[in-house]
Amino acid sequence: MTADLRTMLETIRKKSTRLLIGLMSGTSADGVDAALCRITGAGRDTKAEVVHLASVEYPPAIRRLLLGDLRLLSCEEVARLNFLIGDIFAEAALKCVAEAGLSRSDVDAVCSHGQTLVHFPEPDHPAIPSRATLQIGDISVIAQKTGILTVGDFRPADMAQGGEGAPLVPYVDYLLITHPTLGRVMQNLGGIGNLTYLPPNASPDAVIAFDTGPGNMVVDGVVSLLTQGRQTMDRDGRMASSGCVHRALLDRLLEHPYYRKPPPKSTGRELFGIQYSKSLIHMASESGCASPEDIVATASELTVQSVVRAYRDFVFPLGPVHEVVVGGGGASNPYFMRRFREELGHVRVITHEELGIPNQAKEALAFAILGNELLSGRTNNLPSATGARRAVVMGKIALP
Repeated sequence: MTADLRTMLETIRKKSTRLLIGLMSGTSADGVDAALCRITGAGRDTKAEVVHLASVEYPPAIRRLLLGDLRLLSCEEVARLNFLIGDIFAEAALKCVAEAGLSRSDVDAVCSHGQTLVHFPEPDHPAIPSRATLQIGDISVIAQKTGILTVGDFRPADMAQGGEGAPLVPYVDYLLITHPTLGRVMQNLGGIGNLTYLPPNASPDAVIAFDTGPGNMVVDGVVSLLTQGRQTMDRDGRMASSGCVHRALLDRLLEHPYYRKPPPKSTGRELFGIQYSKSLIHMASESGCASPEDIVATASELTVQSVVRAYRDFVFPLGPVHEVVVGGGGASNPYFMRRFREELGHVRVITHEELGIPNQAKEALAFAILGNELLSGRTNNLPSATGARRAVVMGKIALP
């Protein structure tokens, strides 16, 4: 450790309250959310407040690349995207600082998840039998562009210990959301759906978390394909709400082996990306489901049923569930929220907002807290969620 880094870390650790920027870009690849967070303490003593939230959209050409068939990208294109996405993440961080009326020197660190390009949690490649993950948006680029200490690249340490490297947010759910008497499921609906089950007064070993399957990704892909790119999402769930679910097609879709696989498990664009959306539309045509609204309704119901079945198969047997707290872009989809309440009639279904956490800021806040734990020298994964052999300190540090 260099003298400069040692001095920076000692200065940060001595502060009772830290200002950190969390950066997040999910599998939907809409753009980058930057949350300026005021964080006090660490571990179970963590208190966090979102001071300001800013967002930067990806240029359309870059978003098309990120949402396309990533197998077609050359090594050169991946390398250049790594730096370009770093520039965009830095832009989001600086925008957040400026809009909050602060200067760079007021911020203790930037904490970045990066943009996941590929995630292979199983060592199942025939020629290269190794787990692998790649988040682009190089933290050295962010540090140099912002002039702020930057931490990131959280997944690899967990995967090196045999974990899935995902999901990562459950550690933060455990710190912030555990309730003494209520069992809670934190359900994120980004591009991929993932949950954290927090039993009443949960211990770290009692928390489970895993990816349930598609969140918005398949619906977004289907809408984009059916409208030839004129729409990129089913805004307010209008298409799904005006269509009818094709039950035979839905049953075929739910036969995917991922849904039956027990946790820990994680997934992403490799299973449920644009190729899957194309396959779904082809299956719809074969099944006689021709209406775009019916196809979108069926794709949307796939998200609902994959989540609900995950609860019934893997969560409800473990203990009581009093509340389901929905976050991510899917929390703004009335179709999803209505159907969850209908399917989970005995459970209160709410959003992060009702717990005092801005919905759009939740995941960016989470990475600020993961960064805070790293800077405090604490382990910040949950082996019960990821399957890692032991708790580790996830993340790397880049000096400005």
